[in-house]
Amino acid sequence: MADLGPNKTVDERGAAVLLGLTPPEVRWFSRVLGLGRNQEGGDPTQIVFTYDELKRLSSAAAASAK
Repeated sequence: MADLGPNKTVDERGAAVLLGLTPPEVRWFSRVLGLGRNQEGGDPTQIVFTYDELKRLSSAAAASAK
């Protein structure tokens, strides 16, 4: 992932697949942690995440699973 650059984003569906969560769970974590942003020029309900935000979501999801 490092060679893709820091400005690349992952949509909520991709984040759900990578994290092993459902899209509603990703949206919940996003809302609680204040991560992600609405995708520009696309579906206004679609949230996108930077790789740094995805890492933070992953850590939070792992911590909540314990």
